[in-house]
Amino acid sequence: MTVAISHAALQEAIRNMGNAQKEMEEGLAWMQNNFNALRETLTGETRLSWENFETELGKLKLQLAEEYRTAQTTLQRMHARQIQGDSSGSEAVKKTQLS
Repeated sequence: MTVAISHAALQEAIRNMGNAQKEMEEGLAWMQNNFNALRETLTGETRLSWENFETELGKLKLQLAEEYRTAQTTLQRMHARQIQGDSSGSEAVKKTQLS
């Protein structure tokens, strides 16, 4: 089974993935900045819970970055394979035409 995916579609997917990653990172940074101000108003158990939440948020941020890197790499490999396939196909056509 083959799936036809255009170069433009793969490039658009790579670009969209980058934009989505940037937006997510900006959102997480906003949360951290605003939540840090809120944390300063907390005490006792509430503050401890908040610090645990911040730790989890940091872990999620790292996990998200890793998942985006994996997705970007996958899309870039797909694009490279597509280009390689196009080049191989072009060579095969040239050989056939010369025969």
